[in-house]
Amino acid sequence: MEEVYGGYRPRISPGPQGVAGRAGLWAPASRPRGSPGGAPSPAAPPPEALRRRLVRALQRAVAPGGSRRAREAEAAAAREERGRARVESALSRLRAELLEMRFQNRQLARTLLDVNMKMQLLRKEHELHTALEFQKTLQ
Repeated sequence: MEEVYGGYRPRISPGPQGVAGRAGLWAPASRPRGSPGGAPSPAAPPPEALRRRLVRALQRAVAPGGSRRAREAEAAAAREERGRARVESALSRLRAELLEMRFQNRQLARTLLDVNMKMQLLRKEHELHTALEFQKTLQ
């Protein structure tokens, strides 16, 4: 035991991963006075107190908002999801524009084919008309 401000306090050994005092869940075991041979017997807290301490420890461990790392991971996941949504939206707009361009391309191709056919008809008419005029001049 070590002396603290004129009184005595029991020395607490480091718990798991160097955390002193068994992570503060319950007090260290005390030595009952008058036990034969001074052998320590574990002092168990009453069940209700133990239950309350465990519940508090669990609530702290899984508090809303969680740890900083968990919040950062959630924020990163949310940013990634927003980025995906933006990309999907942009792809959707591009698909719609491509469909519109394909439709316009087909319309333009039909128009060009129609114009080409009309030009061929006019050329044939002109050739016939010229041939008739030539025949008239020969007669």
